[in-house]
Amino acid sequence: MAKQLLKDRLKERRDELKERGQLGNIYFLKPDTTVRVRIIGGNSEEEFIKEVTQFYLGPDIKGIISPETLKEPCGIMEAYDELKNSKDDDDKSLAKTFPPRQRFLAFCIIFRDLMGKEVDEQNSPKFILLTGGMYQDIIDLYLDSNDWGDMTDPDNGYDLKLSRVGSGKIDTEYSVSPCKNTLLPKAFRNKKFDLEEELRQIIPSYEETKSIIAKFLNLDEEESPKKGLKKKLLKK
Repeated sequence: MAKQLLKDRLKERRDELKERGQLGNIYFLKPDTTVRVRIIGGNSEEEFIKEVTQFYLGPDIKGIISPETLKEPCGIMEAYDELKNSKDDDDKSLAKTFPPRQRFLAFCIIFRDLMGKEVDEQNSPKFILLTGGMYQDIIDLYLDSNDWGDMTDPDNGYDLKLSRVGSGKIDTEYSVSPCKNTLLPKAFRNKKFDLEEELRQIIPSYEETKSIIAKFLNLDEEESPKKGLKKKLLKK
């Protein structure tokens, strides 16, 4: 009975995660758009951009941030490793359909306008997915103490404009542009955020990742990933 209740809860959680992928606890830049944001820092010793491990599990489930990010067990990573290390070439091919990738997340206040006059309260604060190139540009700005420096400073920091031009894997370009120095929006000036705790809010538990990968591989939750291979290949 207890096991069935757990399954029911996990099914509800899985549906919630699917909805997350559509509505988003992570903000994704849409093609040919520019958005103005203010990155929120954590404590003084905490990196303000988080490197995470992500799996993309198709258009239905979409992107899932792995608990591996926090050095915790991940059912998706276990399935990936099992298939990748198999002696069967079909297993290896299946593993290549959902490899882990490193991504970068910045916890941001998001504005409705490019002048920074109106905060998008529905989406603020929220993690924004960055490319490696955008992350490097932000680091360069942070280390440029002569002209820019710490964009997370509540008094002397500044907003960024994040742009995406194009929609394909090859023709898409991303850019980061600094704005003039401004105060942190008033509604956030006295708030403190634990970025690791915020990150935990968007990372599924080990049990949830087991349920998610079972759905992706068309398995019962207790089956080995290899057993779903034929069904998965036939579906594709």
